[in-house]
Amino acid sequence: MMNTSGSRYQQGASLVEVLVAAIVIGIGLLGIASLQVRSLQASTNAEARARATDLAWELADRIRANADADEYYITDGVLDNCDAYGTSNCSTVPGSSGIEEGACSKADVAAEDLLAVLCTPSSGIRSVLAEGTLEVTCADVDTTDSDACTPGSQLTITISWSVRDDVFGTGTDRVVMTVIPGDPQ
Repeated sequence: MMNTSGSRYQQGASLVEVLVAAIVIGIGLLGIASLQVRSLQASTNAEARARATDLAWELADRIRANADADEYYITDGVLDNCDAYGTSNCSTVPGSSGIEEGACSKADVAAEDLLAVLCTPSSGIRSVLAEGTLEVTCADVDTTDSDACTPGSQLTITISWSVRDDVFGTGTDRVVMTVIPGDPQ
């Protein structure tokens, strides 16, 4: 029998409604995926910053331990190449590499410290930070003397590395730490 009252009851959803619902759900899923990618990038960048901070503190401790050797830690520009150093003939722990205590000068120990922080496999700047670099500068408190870095001057340790800014590009991040050798911090 035919419906003579003229009203028609809709059974189910129309094709247009289904398409609109699919588009809305798709946009929502793309937003969630984008948030997941951003979260992963932020987590990776935070891990790199934590490692760089640890390495800066390690170098600061090494500088404090090698008293009155400030000028030997100053880098001539940015250090980013471990091959330029070769191998170290000195150890910061007397007797640990067969070298007698006192056989290394303060300059030798400083070079070993810079090499260790920059180039140690699996824990140095070049190993754990993408395109990692190290720079140590001195704000000399007495520019009238011949010292490149007068005792009591502030050393600035800068560790830089490459980070992912977004899906399409990279940027640079850095940790900057100051230390005054001989001043317990």
